[in-house]
Amino acid sequence: MEILQYTADMQTSLTQFYNRLTADVPHCYPIMEEEFAIVLCGVTTGKADKNDVGLGLDSEAAFVAIQNGIVQAFIHVGLTQIREEDVGIIRFLGYERGARHAGQAVLEKAEAYLKTFNVTRIAAFETNWRYRFYHLEYASLSDALDQVQGLLGFNGYHRSNGWVFLDWENYTVTPISVPIPVTLSVDWHQGRGEHPDCGIKAYRDDELIGECFSVSGGETSSHPDAQDWLHTVWLEVEGPFQGQGLGRYVLHYALQEMKKIGYRHAAISTRWDDYRALLFYSNCGYRVADWTYEYEKVISKVPTPN
Repeated sequence: MEILQYTADMQTSLTQFYNRLTADVPHCYPIMEEEFAIVLCGVTTGKADKNDVGLGLDSEAAFVAIQNGIVQAFIHVGLTQIREEDVGIIRFLGYERGARHAGQAVLEKAEAYLKTFNVTRIAAFETNWRYRFYHLEYASLSDALDQVQGLLGFNGYHRSNGWVFLDWENYTVTPISVPIPVTLSVDWHQGRGEHPDCGIKAYRDDELIGECFSVSGGETSSHPDAQDWLHTVWLEVEGPFQGQGLGRYVLHYALQEMKKIGYRHAAISTRWDDYRALLFYSNCGYRVADWTYEYEKVISKVPTPN
């Protein structure tokens, strides 16, 4: 087995590897070589695509484990600074089931590389540096990649944050009566998806008291199947108006409006420990599709300022 630094001539085999690896990850669709090349441009050119990377990284590197000409494992890392702390970032790590030795080898290679920059910790699958086409917005390391979760845990990483995703295929909602007098505004915005994103705001006496924002699945994937999905990324009701059914009303209204323009399926997400939201969504009609987690490993303590 060889551990090699990524070069552009590996693009085809690496894209095929990524598509095999993520085939069972919910809301993760096959990608084309050109899409993968975009997220790896910081490795090959040293100049990351800011639109795709989000916050951007420095000193990106990627390592590939190859055996008998077949990719067995892959890791993509970089550096960033968070509150004046040098942090290593694992954007993506994957290995074929049964090829644990290959996963271990690329992880050790990447850690050794990051440690040369004196990082104090390494964060894996943080949402700020996720691949845009990997899962839905906010997603971290999926439960479907449990072999990767196991490898990180075995190597001293712990879960530091996470998101639970729920979805509702072929959703249907029955109009419900408004629970309290409100005025609604509907704002459509054309993003990356085939259908536009939708923002709903609820006002009472000109005061904003609730809102719901949903985006197209096309925001994260160009695959045709993703275009049928909407993902509600924000739902909030101001404190004094909670518990009166306004959240359910606004969410149902958004789902109805988006159904009219062609959406067929709905997804929603919340933080892994927000059981109140999980209880609400699961009783609205959604079902848990995936749990995803960020991981972190402390390398050294941050020096205390004098």
